[in-house]
Amino acid sequence: MSFSLEVKMELSHIEESAECCRRAELAGILRAGLSLRHTPDGPRLLLATENAPLSRRLFTLIKEIYRFEPKISMLKTRRFKAHAVYRLDFSGLMEEGGRKVLDGIGLLADQASGEMVYHHFKTRNRCCKRAYLRGCFLANGSISDPDKSYHLEVAFRSKVQADEFMNYLKEFGLEPRFIMRKNHFLVYLKEGQEIVDFLNVIGAHNALMNLENIRIMKEMRNQVNRIVNCETANLSKTVDASFRQTESIRYIKEHSGLENLPKPLYQIALLRLENPDVSLTELGKMLNPPLSKSGVNHRLRKIEKIAESLGFDYKS
Repeated sequence: MSFSLEVKMELSHIEESAECCRRAELAGILRAGLSLRHTPDGPRLLLATENAPLSRRLFTLIKEIYRFEPKISMLKTRRFKAHAVYRLDFSGLMEEGGRKVLDGIGLLADQASGEMVYHHFKTRNRCCKRAYLRGCFLANGSISDPDKSYHLEVAFRSKVQADEFMNYLKEFGLEPRFIMRKNHFLVYLKEGQEIVDFLNVIGAHNALMNLENIRIMKEMRNQVNRIVNCETANLSKTVDASFRQTESIRYIKEHSGLENLPKPLYQIALLRLENPDVSLTELGKMLNPPLSKSGVNHRLRKIEKIAESLGFDYKS
């Protein structure tokens, strides 16, 4: 099961007791999910979903609130592979008695033009806005696998719906983005924290915790990778510096003799030739009296400069 479907399954089992919130959630589902289709039997008002609990929830909500029962059918085709698709037929809402339901949620099924007309849907209560956002996501939202990327989007058929959805998100402190794709208006979130906040707003708390755990694990892996990369880079620098130092010492030995170096430099030069793999700190401890890491580095840099004055070119 995809993470997106897991989220929707959780949302479909939320028990909403307040009548106003139940109406708002139903409005969100229908406004985002209904489409007017042309069939051999005439125009049909349909909503399709792979989420069986959502189809049951939608059926129960509209039956209890508006005393309307949509027809439900289940489809299994190659297009949907092994998934069952539940199709709910709301065509009865286009008849005289059902139009009030559509009017109440700001919808008009214009059979003459064959298109849905979307008016603004307004709700004042903060709890109802949460329910409305939840309904929209249930009907036409998706969320990517958080192990791979962070992306959540909800598709709408009109700019009116998209703007409305974005305005509600902003009331909860979110900063949604907007694009058009294939005649659909997409509202989306790209940041992991924004998606976490959205899941909290719509009540998907189990999914929120799963996402947070994944984010923590990804951050831990990234932190380990950064440490390993840093240590690898530091090791590479240390090896390169040691090789440069030993080559400088060998050059001096061949061209002027190490015995001509000042005693402090002579001592550190011999130690470096004998111990090319040890750190500067360890080299310092080998001296009597011991010398600090910065002191060892200072002497070795002096040796490198002497080698350069004699014609040594490390890069060549």
